[in-house]
Amino acid sequence: MLSSPTRPAALRLDSRVYLLGSAGLVRNVGRSATFVFLPIVFADLYHLPYLDIGLLIAALVPVSTLAFLAGGYLSDRYGRRPFAIYPSFLSAAMLTLLWIDLGRGIPLVMVLWGINSLGGGLTRPSQSAMIGDVTPPHLSVTAFGVQRVFMNLGFAISPAVGGFLASTAGLPSLFLFAAITSLIEGVVLLVLLRETFRGAKRTGATPTRLSEPFRDRPFVWLMIALAGLALVMNQFGTPLALFLGSVRDLPLTEFGLIYSLNGVLVVLLQLPVSRLIERAPRYLGWMAGGTIAYGAGFLLFYAAGAFPLYLLAMAVLTLGEDVVSPTQQTLVATFGGRERRGSYFGSYNAVTNATRAIGPVVGTVLLGIGPLGPAYLWGGMAVVSVVVAGGFIALRVRTGRRLGPRDPAAPPPGAGEAMLADM
Repeated sequence: MLSSPTRPAALRLDSRVYLLGSAGLVRNVGRSATFVFLPIVFADLYHLPYLDIGLLIAALVPVSTLAFLAGGYLSDRYGRRPFAIYPSFLSAAMLTLLWIDLGRGIPLVMVLWGINSLGGGLTRPSQSAMIGDVTPPHLSVTAFGVQRVFMNLGFAISPAVGGFLASTAGLPSLFLFAAITSLIEGVVLLVLLRETFRGAKRTGATPTRLSEPFRDRPFVWLMIALAGLALVMNQFGTPLALFLGSVRDLPLTEFGLIYSLNGVLVVLLQLPVSRLIERAPRYLGWMAGGTIAYGAGFLLFYAAGAFPLYLLAMAVLTLGEDVVSPTQQTLVATFGGRERRGSYFGSYNAVTNATRAIGPVVGTVLLGIGPLGPAYLWGGMAVVSVVVAGGFIALRVRTGRRLGPRDPAAPPPGAGEAMLADM
């Protein structure tokens, strides 16, 4: 992992980075389509109004939020590997039941999807912490970028496959396909994944407290800014899907291809963007620029009136995503240190995920206002993106410096002050 620096950065990473990325690819090939098409299921199969769809999606947020907190804490206490692997089998079972029971009522669909969300929430902090465990700080943006390339290759495939399956075999077939890929993911990780941190109880370290990240004041300020960014980013899901599929009434094939472009561009651009960030690691400045790109992308979606222009809008949005996604993960990985990294990632996932309780509701309420609803939605998100970008700049101006690569040895609570002083 620490071989000659003359080798390309992506080739100097631990093999577990590639394994976790490959597992994410398999997972996303199946599950991404269910995420993208779930609002369409509620709209077309159950004929629900936009606001009701947003409220249903938001109702599941507390489940995944608590799962993120628990997954990160438990991975610090008992080890990463069990929580990185076994929830995949739970998700496979729930997705199979959704394939069977998708048309048997909203309450059943919500319960099954909620249990599936629980499994995903337990997995994400531990897998992110594993990447942080095995990656030197100066390569962390590249490592998280590699993970995103694999995962978005799956996302590039999934909506197009999902559009084909939905058009030919019906919407329930999407969930069977996702169940199969989740099962494959679990088996691959069970056979090949080695532990990166055995847990505080087994190493003799002081166990992490669940509330510890929320007592680290600099980390909390960073989380507030990231929550604002998440509010903007979450419009990529339910609101944008409804805007394209229902308001603009695009054909399902075009709908799937627009979302697939996001994954294709991540595969092509993520590693070059990651290396550019690592050459000039002014992380908060990069976060501000990427946030502005998100707002500009949403404005372009509103202005677009033809398929090529929708593709251009997705390209601008994806560029912002390529900047902010691995960079914010790098910032989080820097804070907790090895023995607290899972809890910090769990808190980060929980806080940003909690905005999903607000994002779908805000987006669907604005979208359903009337003829001017889309203008209010996408114009409002552009304004929010400017405000959030200003917050990142204010944090950087306040500290006056940049966050550079460092050895993230486990700092005590509050040690984020020193880290923010370098941003």
